Amino acid sequence: MADAPRICIVSHSHPDFSKGGGEMAAHRQFTALRHAGRRPILVAASDVGTRYAALRPIEPVMRQAEDEYIYTFAGMADDRLAWEDPHQRRVLVDFLASLPVDVFHLHHYWRVGTDLIVDLMAARPDARFAITMHEMLAICLHYGQMVRTQSRELCRAESPMRCLTCFPDQTLERFAIRKATLLSTLSRFHAVIHPSAFIRDRYLAWGLTRPHAAVIENYLGDEALALPRPISPVPADAASFGFFGSPTLFKGLDVLLRALPLALRANPAITLTVFGAEREEVVKLFPGLDPVITDAGRALAFAGRYDPADAVALMGSVGWAIMPSIWWENSPVVIQEARRAGTPLIVADIGGMAEKVAEGIDGMHFKRASPVDLARAMVEAATPGTRDRYAASVRDVITRDEFLAALDDAYAAGGAA
Repeated sequence: MADAPRICIVSHSHPDFSKGGGEMAAHRQFTALRHAGRRPILVAASDVGTRYAALRPIEPVMRQAEDEYIYTFAGMADDRLAWEDPHQRRVLVDFLASLPVDVFHLHHYWRVGTDLIVDLMAARPDARFAITMHEMLAICLHYGQMVRTQSRELCRAESPMRCLTCFPDQTLERFAIRKATLLSTLSRFHAVIHPSAFIRDRYLAWGLTRPHAAVIENYLGDEALALPRPISPVPADAASFGFFGSPTLFKGLDVLLRALPLALRANPAITLTVFGAEREEVVKLFPGLDPVITDAGRALAFAGRYDPADAVALMGSVGWAIMPSIWWENSPVVIQEARRAGTPLIVADIGGMAEKVAEGIDGMHFKRASPVDLARAMVEAATPGTRDRYAASVRDVITRDEFLAALDDAYAAGGAA
């Protein structure tokens, strides 16, 4: 390991405070490097620290654990893309620049700041800089979803005029300046890591063509890889389906719940378990679905929230995992967890979901946002023999050695910033 570069991972949050996909991917990379005998450093933003800092002065950077630090972003602008407090930015830049590392690997620019990135690059011209794109926030102001704000239709390309129809309170000039700033900052990196070819192509079309672009799957984590994976398909009820994750407006749980009664008409043996939410949460988000949920009776169960460490085992408890998101997704951890469990998937036919699940081989696609077509897929999936045939082809996830080797290649391959 003497020749391996030492890495500082900078993340927009820490799993101790938030368990979103980006921060989990960053922490899993940190843990993987540690277990590989290298000594990485993790520096992550903390919403908890920021709320505390709003009440009383605290140190901008605090030690969280060995080689782990958290920082407050209380001094940032409202969009969390730049700093309003130059002192806090300077303190964080000085701290990062002082770290004995060869590579700074950012897992976001949000809560990090484009101005901080430029300052850090100037302070450490000897270091290499990489960034992982977990979504499309730079391209789309609508949480990076590229879904229209009024209609929930997919957006296939950004432009100032199109963005203005979603955000009429903005101006054409602000959209142009925002894109120019983000594109200029991201073009300075030596390497850009894309967890899917889909998101790589989106950023290329947007104009991010200068840094070395590598497609590297996010690492699922040493804990998940330590679990024994079934050599042959695990016996499971082919008519049992599971939804995994938080029921946000973009995850498509409402589409799935509307599909369930349609599927039950064709096959009354079908069951659905919602892992990640209670009934009350779902009804609050989608009040019109209350009678649908009641009519489903015993065919529908809500299992509540779960620990990410239990996800793979829970995936193995159902015949199929369903991912009905209405937005593009990038590299959903749900798909990785299902692959690790050997559980076939039914996914919407767009974005990273369609890329990661091979139609007709290790899973099925259905028409995005269509309860009718999702019900069709569920009925087909529940037919005898179908589940075992698909499960036999489910691929495993990337190993730790493959992941770290691919990262080191990307760091080395990037040209001058």
